[in-house]
Amino acid sequence: MPVTLLFSESALPRGHIMVTPSQSAILFRFGATTVNPGRRELSHDGVCVSVGNRAFDLLVLLIEQRGMVVSKEQIMEVVWPRRVVGVNTLEGQVSLLRRALRNDRGAIRTIAGRGYQFVGDLGIGTSLAPDPSSLAPTSTSAFRGKGLPAHVSRLIGRETQLVEVADLIRSRRLITLVGTGGVGKTRLAIEAARQMSSYFADGTVLVELAATASAGYLPATVAAAFGFPPGDGARDLEKIAPTLHGRRLLIVVDNCEHLIESAAQLVETLLQMTPNSTVIATSREALRIAGERVYHVPSLDMPSHYDAQDAVRFGAIQLFLERTGLEPDAEVDAYTPLIARICRQLDGIPLAIELAAACTAALGIQGVADRLDDRFQILRNGARTALPRQQTLRATVDWSHALLPPHLRTALARLSLFAGTFTLDSAQRMIGGADMPQHEVATAIAELVDKSLLCAVPNLPQMHYRLLDTIRAYARDRLVESGTSHDWLVGHARHVLDIFRTAERFARERVEIDWSRTFGFYLDDLRSAVEWSFSTDGTTVIAIELTVASIAPTMQLALFEECLSRLDTALDALARLPVQARLNLPVVEWEMKLQTARGACLLFQSVGAQTCEPFDSALALAQETGDIEYQLRALWGCWSHAWLNGQYARTLALATRFTEVAGESRWLSDRTVARRMSGMARLWLGQLDEALTELESIRIPDGRASHAERIRFLFDEHSATGSVLAQVLAFLGRDDDAELTARRALKNAQALGHTPSICYVLSEALCPTALLRNDDAGLNQAVQMLSNAVRQHCVWAFKPRAEMWRGLTALRLGQVESYDTSIAPSLEKMGDAQYCVVLIAFLAETAIALARFGRARDADALLARAMTRAAAMNDLFSWVELLRAEAEIMLLRREFDATSHLAECTLLNALHIARSRGFVAWEMRCKDSLERLWKLTGKPPVEFDLAESALQMSYEFFDFPLAIALGANDAAA
Repeated sequence: MPVTLLFSESALPRGHIMVTPSQSAILFRFGATTVNPGRRELSHDGVCVSVGNRAFDLLVLLIEQRGMVVSKEQIMEVVWPRRVVGVNTLEGQVSLLRRALRNDRGAIRTIAGRGYQFVGDLGIGTSLAPDPSSLAPTSTSAFRGKGLPAHVSRLIGRETQLVEVADLIRSRRLITLVGTGGVGKTRLAIEAARQMSSYFADGTVLVELAATASAGYLPATVAAAFGFPPGDGARDLEKIAPTLHGRRLLIVVDNCEHLIESAAQLVETLLQMTPNSTVIATSREALRIAGERVYHVPSLDMPSHYDAQDAVRFGAIQLFLERTGLEPDAEVDAYTPLIARICRQLDGIPLAIELAAACTAALGIQGVADRLDDRFQILRNGARTALPRQQTLRATVDWSHALLPPHLRTALARLSLFAGTFTLDSAQRMIGGADMPQHEVATAIAELVDKSLLCAVPNLPQMHYRLLDTIRAYARDRLVESGTSHDWLVGHARHVLDIFRTAERFARERVEIDWSRTFGFYLDDLRSAVEWSFSTDGTTVIAIELTVASIAPTMQLALFEECLSRLDTALDALARLPVQARLNLPVVEWEMKLQTARGACLLFQSVGAQTCEPFDSALALAQETGDIEYQLRALWGCWSHAWLNGQYARTLALATRFTEVAGESRWLSDRTVARRMSGMARLWLGQLDEALTELESIRIPDGRASHAERIRFLFDEHSATGSVLAQVLAFLGRDDDAELTARRALKNAQALGHTPSICYVLSEALCPTALLRNDDAGLNQAVQMLSNAVRQHCVWAFKPRAEMWRGLTALRLGQVESYDTSIAPSLEKMGDAQYCVVLIAFLAETAIALARFGRARDADALLARAMTRAAAMNDLFSWVELLRAEAEIMLLRREFDATSHLAECTLLNALHIARSRGFVAWEMRCKDSLERLWKLTGKPPVEFDLAESALQMSYEFFDFPLAIALGANDAAA
């Protein structure tokens, strides 16, 4: 029914607009958007848009207060009366609203720190009830067909699809909505027809074929749908054709798949009988007739693992919340990650999500999530008014399965072996055999795609296919029922092993490939094959081989936590292998590789105390077998362990040993790694000039090293070398060179696309060097980039570093609670790694900021731990900056007059050590602190060259081994 809109042409005055009831409902319009508060409808370009109650109330409130800033508190009071909700909930509703407004989203403006404001050009009008006489059909005789069912619930998450189908209805005569069972084809077709009904003068007709058991009953079904009495069209549709000819109808033919051939003929006949009409058909496969436009109905959009915080804007989440009666507010915020996981496991299929939502009354959200592996048993509580095949999840899939011929059922069962995407070549090698030649496999895959039981994944180097999780689980049950599943699962494991042996060979030969695009597709199958092979039904030896073969690609793809779990399982299984089973197996080689990889994974997680044992074991095995490659890997691991535990003298010895072994390697890049290790060891020992000489001697060839070669030792060699060089330059006071070098290192890591290396450069180079040169803007930018990289790519090993840097930026702004929420927990997770020299300035600045904002006790404790560690490790380099921080904290105490002299002596002591050892950055920071002290005390500045005499005075205040050692060294000099 057309709606007449009367809009004023003049702009409305700014300020409050009260919506009051009247006989003619008030409408608001801005841009292409129309808002009907009385009917609680929002439309865009004439098409109704689904929007939740809270978001709609928010929009009306902002419109009523047009031009005025509405505070967040006001919004919460009106939209969530008598409820306590968080700011995240409000922001989520604003995000939903803007998404619904599409191109008019700019009408809602965020006023930072205050609230929101409606700034659109608003028109106001009324919706007039049309004269009933105007609703008569344009044809000469009355027509009473079966119309569309009444609204029962709103359509959720289909705004984009509604617009796209509506556009097709305007331009095509036959549109077939195709998709898997339960994806919502019928509901989308009906709602699209409802939206477009005003374009068809003679209305809409719904022809439901689901209950039609055979093709012989089709004419009668169609005749009944068009309002003809029984018998008028039971045998021949041509008999009713004259009545329909010339009418302009929108005909929905629903559920064609079980009578696909006859349904196709029926639709073709209808199009010929009614040349002015349009047909929307729904089916699990295309009709394949002339003029057909196939529209594939997708699953509802779902949040990824990275979008859990903004999950409420996704259609799948909205549907789940709607069907459970929950509002997207603070009460369910804690559950959104769990709801997102449920929706992902159910492939975003609306029917499955509705069934899951129905189960929450009995099982709760957690209970449903925990039981989805048995989804066909628990998802059984569909609406009693639904078709029998839509009352349970199993019935929905049974319907599709029953329509398949035997050879397609067999192919579907075997394809369930693939846990992820697969290629035609993989399928032919995996499921083909004497009973199914390769060409039949190709044909079967094409047919299963046509029937919406298999999804084609385009836009890849070659076509891939995948089964929805629900279809895969059903088909796997059928494979088990066949009694042949064990043999097929062994075959699948061996197929995956062949793939990852190729990956292992590529890594060994350092072949330049895109690891993600080449092997990323097979990760799900790797996980599935390893899990089954380690099970009681599997084969342990294949499981160990799979784990060993997958080390290189999982390391290249930075899947360290996942890899570590498999490594522990494989090492345990290897230790339990019977002696007889070990014969003729390369168990020594396996253990060497597994131990090396385990040490690397632990190292990536900064588990310093546990990394020594696996690397020591690997080194012994590598020396036993004469394997140069794994001797280098193990030595590097031992070197890293020594660094994490502050054993800086040992790092230099291990770097020297690595250099000796690298001389026997066939790879020239190993010499480069040796020089970087030596340079880093000298940095940690405070030998800055020697470190600079070592690092600047490294010449990395541009573009020659492969991806595999560049990240053999966890991080990109180019980026790691640049990061350390930036640190050394910063400690030597060359701030501009340090910043330039750090940014070049970041660019290298970004060009490689290796997220752990990006995080390494940000946390170990850009953040520390920005702090040293007091570049707050540069520090904030680096911290934000690090936090984003960790969150978006789930590089959880760097989360403590991201949190501590983010906490420091907040702490320096006076947000003292950030120490308790971010910094302290992160430092605890990092353990002894927090005391590495590159983070000493971080610890110093954190202690000073704590003291400045009234947390002197925490500042003293933090500084005391760091100084104790420096003393125990004879870490003179770190000691200097910690002395400066101690003096700065003295100046912040209330008893300033009593401590100022002690602070001055402390700073002069630190200054002397820094100048005598060439610690230029520490020297400059000490001078800045001294000048600030002298300014506070009103003391005339003292020439820094006279600090020697002040140093002698300062010794009476320090009973510390390093001071004594310094005195001895000075005397010897």
